[in-house]
Amino acid sequence: MPLDFITYNGLAILVVAIAAFIAVYYVLKVIKYLVVNSVVGLILLFISNFLINMLGLGFSVDINWVSVMICALGGIPGVIIVILLGFFNIPLVPA
Repeated sequence: MPLDFITYNGLAILVVAIAAFIAVYYVLKVIKYLVVNSVVGLILLFISNFLINMLGLGFSVDINWVSVMICALGGIPGVIIVILLGFFNIPLVPA
C-alpha cells in the first residue's frame, strides 16, 4: 500500500511538471515574438524617419512616445500607420 501512494504522487508531480514546462515554453515563445516585433518596428521607424528627412519628401514622421508605442506594439503595420499619418499631416500628439 505505501508503495502505491508514492507511485501515484510521483506520477502526479511528473504530470504537473510537464504541464508547467509546456506552459513556460509557449509563454517564452510568445514573448520572443513580441520582442522581435517591437525591435523591428522601432528600427524601421528610425530608418524611415531618417530616409524621409534625407530625401526631402515634403512630410515628416514625428518621433514621440505615442509613435514609439504604436511601432513597438504594432511592428511593421504600426510603422506603416505612423508613416501614413505623417503623410496626411495627422499629428500624434498626446491630449
